[in-house]
Amino acid sequence: MSGSELCELTIVELGEKIAAKDVSPLEVTDAHLERIDALNPTLNAFITVAHDRAREEAKEATEEIAAGKLRGPLHGIPIGVKDIIDSAGVRTTQGSSFFTDNVPDQDAICVRRFREAGAIMIGKTNTAEFAAESATKNPHHGACRNPWDPNRVPSGSSGGSGSAVAAYMVPGALGTDTGGSVRGPAAVCGTVGLKPTYGRISVRGVYPNATSLDHVGPLTRTVRDCALLLQNVAGYDHDDPYSANLPVEDFSAGLEKGVNGSKLAVCPDLLDVEIDKPVADAFDAALEVLRGLGAKIETVACPFAAKINPHRRAIADAEFFRVHGERHAENPDGYGILLQERIVNAKKTTLAMYMDALNRRKALKRMMADMLAGYDALLSPGFPCLAAPVETLMATVNGKEINFIGLARNLTGVQNFIGFPGLSVPTGFDAEFGLPMALQITTFPGDEAGGFRIGHAYEQATPELRDRRPELA
Repeated sequence: MSGSELCELTIVELGEKIAAKDVSPLEVTDAHLERIDALNPTLNAFITVAHDRAREEAKEATEEIAAGKLRGPLHGIPIGVKDIIDSAGVRTTQGSSFFTDNVPDQDAICVRRFREAGAIMIGKTNTAEFAAESATKNPHHGACRNPWDPNRVPSGSSGGSGSAVAAYMVPGALGTDTGGSVRGPAAVCGTVGLKPTYGRISVRGVYPNATSLDHVGPLTRTVRDCALLLQNVAGYDHDDPYSANLPVEDFSAGLEKGVNGSKLAVCPDLLDVEIDKPVADAFDAALEVLRGLGAKIETVACPFAAKINPHRRAIADAEFFRVHGERHAENPDGYGILLQERIVNAKKTTLAMYMDALNRRKALKRMMADMLAGYDALLSPGFPCLAAPVETLMATVNGKEINFIGLARNLTGVQNFIGFPGLSVPTGFDAEFGLPMALQITTFPGDEAGGFRIGHAYEQATPELRDRRPELA
């Protein structure tokens, strides 16, 4: 197969060809390195490309497989890693000026796990500064760009991971999500992205943003690939105080069960942001597809919806200031303008506000579980609007120009606040600009498999929504 053809394959397809010895991990890695070298000057999806290390690991994987020592379906698969996730021997900048030359001694646990499964860490993807801004217009390492239109943002803060996967530079990548930072890039770049249950993936070795809201999550081009990548990075970590001791089931086992008989909820009360009409229309069309597959969809009320985002913001700001307040006081100019403003605003959150928000979150999480009792999932638009221009960062929402930064947090931050998993799945492209839109599927804690089942059913029923690829790719 040609290098271009290899880059077009999914993780599952690559794994099958590697297992059958039709292609080698070295061929696969070289093909993706070539694609990265060709496209990264335009997209800036990678801050660091680990050419030598990736090829060395690919050679080792090729030799292991030739000797009959196949580790599993990820063996020999190249994976991108957001640049706030530690990687032994490879620069990890945190997207900042403070860590430009930082080279960790150890891998983060999530990286260690996929490397133990035989996957190859091919490079570090661009991120917003300290993963704290939702456009990935990094002031220190350059703006990342959306492969569907390089004049537009890939959202953030895992914009490099979303851009790299959408541009076929890698078949999968890891991002982090504190208020939508995996699902935003997935939505506006047209990929699949998961924010798992809080604590499902260890955050040890990941630079903190807001510790009780932080998650690691996979981005891929199919739901099946997303389930497979989660399978290999999930698991309890005794040394991570935020890790949840959840059983790691086979997340792919129920993918083909479909949604016939499923009971799904929509909740307009939780749409705490205006939704642009093309996105709303695509969401309504997705609901009709799921109804046609046999799902029952009902509207539910959320009388406590207005209480969620104020408490989420208090927690996010207080925990973010705890990470950055002291460094900012000593060297404010080391931060970009947007982060300087955010840190100053975060300082206004009092201890009383933070403690009240923590206490209210416990009650609100129980109330949310009660509200959704009897439903398999909650459905919502994946993002409020299309990707904004890189230069202006102004989104267009129903004819109005609105700042893209932070625009989606009231839509996607709910899942971080309550710790429920949220899966973003593409719903096609708008008619005017040809830009991606998405559906978000929220399930109960520990039920990522349920979200994958619904997402896969929708994906399989709408192949026409996935038959495009960016011209740049």
